Order: sequence, then structure tokens, then C-alpha cells
Amino acid sequence: MPRSMLVLCCFCVVRILLPTTVVAQTSVNPDISVIPRFLIHSDDGQKLNEGKREFSRPDFSFEELELALQAYLNPFAKADVVLTLPGPDLENSKLGIEEVYATVLRGLPLDMNLRIGKYRAEFGKLNMTHPHAWPFVTAPLMQKRFLGESLNDLGISASVLLPTEDVYTKLTVDLLRGTAIGGATGMVDTTGAKPYYANTARLSSFFTLSDYSDLEIGLSGYTGIHDPYHRDRFWYGNLDFKYKIRPSAYTSLVIQGEYLLNTRTVHLEDEKSISSSGFYLYADYQFFKTYSIGARVDWSESPYSADDKASGFALFAGYYPVEETLGLRAQYARTTTELPGFTQSVNSIDLQILFSLGPHKAHPF
Repeated sequence: MPRSMLVLCCFCVVRILLPTTVVAQTSVNPDISVIPRFLIHSDDGQKLNEGKREFSRPDFSFEELELALQAYLNPFAKADVVLTLPGPDLENSKLGIEEVYATVLRGLPLDMNLRIGKYRAEFGKLNMTHPHAWPFVTAPLMQKRFLGESLNDLGISASVLLPTEDVYTKLTVDLLRGTAIGGATGMVDTTGAKPYYANTARLSSFFTLSDYSDLEIGLSGYTGIHDPYHRDRFWYGNLDFKYKIRPSAYTSLVIQGEYLLNTRTVHLEDEKSISSSGFYLYADYQFFKTYSIGARVDWSESPYSADDKASGFALFAGYYPVEETLGLRAQYARTTTELPGFTQSVNSIDLQILFSLGPHKAHPF
């Protein structure tokens, strides 16, 4: 066979094999998903100062639109971009960046995963989940009081799997810029100086209990400078768990909870150490594949005072025809705020409507 013919045959073979072995893991066009959320809300707390308790006229509002773009950059790394358009002022709101990061999934020593960019840090369990994936409508009191909307910051995250045989155990460590501390009910920094770095870490283990049930337990820590004037530091410790049993494709039960302990040094008249805490616990039962009902209990102190307390419970139900591309959620909640010499309870009713355009992603356990 002439040499030129042999070279041509080799080229054709390589050209045929390459698309299935290398290029198949690289997407030219990213997966695009659009998830808007709408809310109808009514509560009986607007006229309590006048001595009246009556539910307000239901208010139909726009909560948020989430635009997610996801794709593999190459066989070793993928990228995620999440843009959000916040409500309720739909006409004047601006599209912003919630998350933008790249993840190296393979190729590093010790099979390490590396994430770089702006993202929801792995602190606790609920913080990593976007609100459209919650089974309830409103965030737990502990989440709102200690983390704000979410612990979302610029940073670098490294995670490794530990050699624990049949138990899936992962350790994640983050170095964060520290700009999210102000949103987590910290002090607003007006010094003009660069923010101090913050750190988070989470150790989680996943246990297969049976063919139908699993349990995940996590231990997290978060520390940073909450007062840039005195360089006062806070420490969060968090214990979380999630139990899930799915006896059939049509029914499942999820029980999840978290407990957060906060300690910090503050300067009022003099230096003082403060400790406070909070927790939530919920159960969500799915039946007939498209329906779910559940309940949640909450209790939380304030990051700056153990005397500022809030407690509550919520009953919620959901309807998800054809997986979770469309969701209708209803929730009744009662929240009680307690301060020295003051106690007030508010009842609320919410109906949330959301849908998803684009590829549906299965939510992680």
C-alpha cells in the first residue's frame, strides 16, 4: 500500500474516533434553564399596632427569576453561571450575578475537586439549595437570622473524598473573600478597607441504610471578622442531617434538620462575648408522585443577642405535575417574636407558583 494511502486511512480512523472519545464531554452550547417564581401572600400582622388582627388583602407579586447556564468546559472541568432578577419590582429590577464559578472535576492529585468563583458555600445543608428546590415557601428562621439570604461569596473551594470504605465521606474547605458577612447580619463595613478573609469547612458522610433509605450527616464551621473596626471575630458551628426513604417511585419521605451555634466578640460599652443558637426541623412526604405535604418547626435567637428570640411552625403542601417543571406550593406559617417585655405572633398564608424552562436537573440528595 502506498505511504500516502496509509496516512489517509489513519487520518480517517482518528477523525471518526475523536468525536466519541474526547469531544463528547465538551458542550459547545450550554444547558440553559429559566426558573421564575411568583407569590400570593397574606398575613394578619399589618394592623397589630392598631389592636386589630385581620388578614390583609392577598398580594400577588413577582419573587425572582433565575437564569442558569451550565456546560462542560472540557473533559476535566465544567462551569456554572446563575443570574437572578429579583422581585418584587419587576419593571425596575436589574439582572444580577448570583453564582459564577468553574469546577475542576478530575485530573488533580488525590482526586481533588476545585471550585473557583462566586458560589453558595458548603455550610450546612440548606444553604447549598436554591429556594426553588425547597419543599416549603419561606426560609427557616435560623437561615434568615444567621446567614441572611444565603452564604454566597467569592472564594476558592477544595474538596476530597476520604478513605472510609463503604461510607461516602467528603471534606470541603473554602477560603472566602468575606464580603458575604455583612449580608449574614454582620456589621456593614464603611472603613473602605479590603474585607478580611473568611473560612468555611464541611465534613459530610453518606450512609446507605437499606435498598430504599439513606442518611447524610454533616458538620460545618464558618468564621470571619464581623466588626472591621475592632476586628471582632465570629464562629459558627453547624450540625445537619437528612434522612430519605423511597419505598417506591411514587412515594418518599424526607426528614431534614440543622442546629447552628454562634459565638462572637462584640464591643458595646466594653468587650463582651455572646453565644446564641437556632435550629429547624422539617418532614416532607411525597405521595402519588405529584403531591407532597409536610411540616416544619423553627426556633432561633439573634446573632447579637440571646434575648431576641423567634419561633414558629409551618404546614406546607405541593403539587408537581410531570416531575418539577411546574410547581404549586401552599403554606401556612405562624411566627412568634420574643423580646424582653414584648411578644408578638403573626400568621401568614402563601401560595407560590414556579416553573422551569430548559433541561430539568435532578436535585442532589
